[in-house]
Amino acid sequence: MYYRSGFECGWRNGYGLGIDKMENKAAVIQFKADRGKVFSNLAGILSLCRKAAENKAKLIVLPEMCLTGYIWPNREDIFELTEKANGPTFEALSAFCEKNQIYLAYGFAEKDVDLLYNSQNLIGPNGKLLTTYRKVHLFEMDEFWAHPGDRGFQTIDTDIGRLGMGICMDLNFDDFVDFHIKQNTDYLLFSTNWLEEGLDVHSYWKMRLTGFENTVLMANTYGTEFNIEFCGRSAVFRNGDFTAETEKTGNQIILDNCC
Repeated sequence: MYYRSGFECGWRNGYGLGIDKMENKAAVIQFKADRGKVFSNLAGILSLCRKAAENKAKLIVLPEMCLTGYIWPNREDIFELTEKANGPTFEALSAFCEKNQIYLAYGFAEKDVDLLYNSQNLIGPNGKLLTTYRKVHLFEMDEFWAHPGDRGFQTIDTDIGRLGMGICMDLNFDDFVDFHIKQNTDYLLFSTNWLEEGLDVHSYWKMRLTGFENTVLMANTYGTEFNIEFCGRSAVFRNGDFTAETEKTGNQIILDNCC
């Protein structure tokens, strides 16, 4: 199912010297990982990404931990599912990005020697790994296995604007949003596995994003793991409000004319 907002924006060159109208889109993909089944999850992700590419997406954001599922009660259970930043999942998604000339951000469980991180890769349209962001503010479920990110918050300049990275719990802390406001991040690529907490999550996200006037592409999961429910409702946030969203459940794609 596809949702399209009515907003149109042009591509911005890397130096901010002009805007050329294009028909390209950004895609937010809501996806439920089958816990522990990395290869079948990758196949499902690639299928959704291909659909987005067929509909002219040039920037795609996927959820947090989208290859493995989220809840891992100890390091031993997840260790064999972790990957280096340039591991097999990156290689598959890199080939897709190069073939389709797409920027893509996705969340994964990173292994760096013996240290594990809840991380987010950003791949460029040439298939290159542009950066790996490591979640700074860990949720309690992360603390069973992951180390806090050791690289700080990140932005990177590209030919479609300044892209910022972010994962789930980061949004609960003022330093995260303040950083991206000060950096004038054009597109904040937000991968999350946000829990269902019985509140209007969009109202909460809107409050946390106060002062951020550009675009946030928010890719969430849904369903349950270990009887813990995730809230879905992946969304595009722009200029202080939500312009498009998914339903609470189901693998879905938002296509947004924002890049």
